[in-house]
Amino acid sequence: MLNNIFTLKELAKYLSVNLYGCKISDAFSQEKNKLIIELNLNDSENDRKTALEYSVEKGSNYLIFKENFSRAKRNSAGLFEEITGKEISEVKLYNNDRAVCMKLPDDAEIIFTFFSNKANCFIIRKNVIENSFKGSSEYSGKDIEEILKPGGQTETEGLVNIPVSRYLKLNFRKFGDLYCREVLFRQKLSEEEIMNDEAIIKLSRGFSEIEKNLENPEYILYTSSDNITFSLTELFHLKGHVSRKFSDINKLIIEYLKLRFRDDKISEYRSLKEKQLSRKINAVKSKIDNLKRQLENSESSDRLRKEGEIILQNSYRIKKGDKLFIHSDDKGEEIKIKIKENLTPSENARQYFERYKKQKASVNILKLKIEIFEKEKTNLIKELEESTEMSDIKKIIKEEKKSGAEKSDETSAFRKFQLDEKHEVWVGKDSVSNDLLTTKYAAQNDLWFHVRGASGSHTVLKVPGKKDVIEKEIILKAASIAAYYSKVRNSNSVPVAYCEKKYVKKKKGFKSGTVVMEREKVIFVKPSLPENK
Repeated sequence: MLNNIFTLKELAKYLSVNLYGCKISDAFSQEKNKLIIELNLNDSENDRKTALEYSVEKGSNYLIFKENFSRAKRNSAGLFEEITGKEISEVKLYNNDRAVCMKLPDDAEIIFTFFSNKANCFIIRKNVIENSFKGSSEYSGKDIEEILKPGGQTETEGLVNIPVSRYLKLNFRKFGDLYCREVLFRQKLSEEEIMNDEAIIKLSRGFSEIEKNLENPEYILYTSSDNITFSLTELFHLKGHVSRKFSDINKLIIEYLKLRFRDDKISEYRSLKEKQLSRKINAVKSKIDNLKRQLENSESSDRLRKEGEIILQNSYRIKKGDKLFIHSDDKGEEIKIKIKENLTPSENARQYFERYKKQKASVNILKLKIEIFEKEKTNLIKELEESTEMSDIKKIIKEEKKSGAEKSDETSAFRKFQLDEKHEVWVGKDSVSNDLLTTKYAAQNDLWFHVRGASGSHTVLKVPGKKDVIEKEIILKAASIAAYYSKVRNSNSVPVAYCEKKYVKKKKGFKSGTVVMEREKVIFVKPSLPENK
């Protein structure tokens, strides 16, 4: 529903009213796939900070307006400097499609897209892409119309002798699954039915009714024990759900996201708990099986006593040095008894009797242990079956949030970028943090970067192992970050010097952030940040 065209149309109307005249004060990212555009509302009474939050996360592509926004203290990557200070004059759907457009001065526009495979934010001017949240180098200079041109099959009306589900996809795709299910419910049709003239009339009537309702929207959130959704009109097929109405589309979406993220977190914890319980159950089962094998051996202890008696009764036939004695019982069956060659027959018999006594004594202990573990297994299975209960999991989440609250961290003074699984880049924010990074938090074998001939931030590529060979691609990415956080970030080619940190010297009397390099190498790069930011 978040990328349904009727939802986006209503959202654009809301934003147009609430963002008209707002100035963009900053744009940045603090989480992967999430963009924040900070706004200055310029109230007559006081300057209020608000923000737009836009997510391109797969399955969770959304745009919301956050009032009384407070920027988190953690590190963030600055973006879209070209729109800073610009005033929003209009918000609308772009080409009446699943994209929201914000008009800025000088023919500039911000385009937020909501296509499942093309979710992105573009800065365009006269339809030409100048920058983008994702893949800026890939899209820069291209025509936005080419990027957003529709794909897939063209709608075809009037088809018969096909299933209703197919007909809906061909003719009413823009309504989305939720509104399609509502029309089927109201018109008493099923997806499996084959289309005929009567079904065409019913569907046409049903969608006309829904579209008329959507022209005067309500903002309704529907929840049940296993489902959360929202609608801009009353849904009769969700009569069993709890419904709540909101005053505007933005509040509705925010509440929907809050509940959905909560349930996603609970599902994650439930899955984790079930895995933990399953491992415990398997471990207990293994212990029970092992104890049962021991019990089986112990319950055959009478055989040991009998073999000891046979050895004593036939001691005159057994010689020291024998390894095996074969005895025929009353039925003529052979009994093979192992003999320790270095012991006398009486000593061998004594060992068999001692083993018999130990095994006989362990039977009751083994039975008791099996009984204890069987009870534990039963309790674990019961706990696993009841793991759908939310209360314990919610408690775990609450405790984790409490224990995981943000703590004071000196390294929060740096910007941090993860290049791959092994390599991370740390960047100073000012002269003080530059000094702190270089003198305290850079290891001797870390690579240290700085733009040649211009002021910029100290940049350190963290090297995990002393003997690690750093690939050139990683060095280039680190150098591009160093160039980005310098006074020459708008240049196409920037010289960046680098060396191992052990060759970076801070001499006595040097100002904060001032150092000298030895044994440096120089490479030319284009200033940029990594795609995952």
